[in-house]
Amino acid sequence: MVLVPCPACDHRVSDKAFACPSCGHPGSQSDRHGLVPALGRVAGTYVSANAITGAILGSVMFLSVAAVLITLILTHR
Repeated sequence: MVLVPCPACDHRVSDKAFACPSCGHPGSQSDRHGLVPALGRVAGTYVSANAITGAILGSVMFLSVAAVLITLILTHR
């Protein structure tokens, strides 16, 4: 594993990484097929790991609050 500077943000990234963990810029992997590289090309932009984590966490929190509210409404009767 060799650490190389990211061309977008100069963060040190493994040469085997799919994307830079700091800015989401795609790595130098020759294999661009699959889910992870496809997520990096959503709408022509780069999606960082932090953005994906935030979206997942936000979805889980929304569903949790909705479940609690529905439970309170149904048991209040």
